[in-house]
Amino acid sequence: MRHTTRILTLTAAMALATPPAAALADGSGDAGVTAGSGGTVLPFSQILRRCDFSETDYNGPTGYGRPLGTLRSDGSTLTADVQIATAIPNMHYDVRLIQVPRPSATPCWGADPGVAQGSLNTDAGGAASTTLQDAIEPGATGAWVFISRPDRFSQNPAEFYTTDLIAPI
Repeated sequence: MRHTTRILTLTAAMALATPPAAALADGSGDAGVTAGSGGTVLPFSQILRRCDFSETDYNGPTGYGRPLGTLRSDGSTLTADVQIATAIPNMHYDVRLIQVPRPSATPCWGADPGVAQGSLNTDAGGAASTTLQDAIEPGATGAWVFISRPDRFSQNPAEFYTTDLIAPI
């Protein structure tokens, strides 16, 4: 009986995890880079980046979340749909949609030009989703997404995920 219960639980978990990936990988576009109804699929990794998309040194991976996103534009508005799974349950994460080019000395918080900020608040299973939207800044050529979990004892985030690429607008 235990073996059957484990198989059913695994099957249910796989079924719940499959729809978002299947919805994005509809076979249209550039080898899975663009989603069917418009947008660029945003893969994430645990690389801590500065506001100009350059990598920081000596900050290794710290989390187990699996984020995924889609970025789309209608010419005047930029929209990012971001989901995370297997993150820490009942936890708050900050999400920023950052437009580039951006000078390295320019901050990238929610009130700064070319930055939209939102929240991901995970459920008891460690899953959450949010949508960020911002007007396209003059001269912007691309955008990327930064997910972080604040650390109460440090100015570096306790957990972080950034997109692997700058998606063209």
